[in-house]
Amino acid sequence: MHVVTKTVERTFEYKPSEMVQLYAERSDVEISTWARNEVKIVVELSARHPDRATAQKDLEVLRYVAEKSGKTIALRNFVVLPPSQTKPQSNLKTRYVLLLPATCHVEIQNSFGKTTLRGLQKDTRLRTEFCTNEIADLKGKLTLYAYFGELKVLDFEGNMNLTTDRTDVLIRAPKGNCRVRAQHGSLEVEADKTQVKLDIETKNTELKNGTVAKK
Repeated sequence: MHVVTKTVERTFEYKPSEMVQLYAERSDVEISTWARNEVKIVVELSARHPDRATAQKDLEVLRYVAEKSGKTIALRNFVVLPPSQTKPQSNLKTRYVLLLPATCHVEIQNSFGKTTLRGLQKDTRLRTEFCTNEIADLKGKLTLYAYFGELKVLDFEGNMNLTTDRTDVLIRAPKGNCRVRAQHGSLEVEADKTQVKLDIETKNTELKNGTVAKK
């Protein structure tokens, strides 16, 4: 199996109240924080195929955009097919690695991939389909919708609002307010109830390790 890759780096100046908006498909997204007033973005585009020439050709149709407009730094990946070219035969993948200030607002959509968020402290919004998601050491506000996949939320502090469908969910050591609406899949909440207000409703969901939902 041959893997052909192309890596691009971009850095944007960051000012308070600005946000990062990422619309991803078939992508692995990793976001963590640093002390600089900059948003650093590394994008790796890859094509995997038994024939190297095919992988190289298919990689050319996988594109990305990273641009700043007003108070929004916007990123997305997409496929552009010339009229004469057939659908790519390779397995196309995009990997985003972002470093940004902890107080940056973040909004992400992703499908068929993995999303990892660490250290954010403001307003984080995430919507995923067919993804594995891990969220750790976040503070502030978290709004999340996950369809079909896995979700771990570890050591969150603030206001959390989760809506999940056909997703296996683990919430560990939350503090603040935790609202969960889950259907199908499974749910496990490991919490010190003196540290968090739980508001959990489920439908056709397996409750694990003593997790309790409203009747």
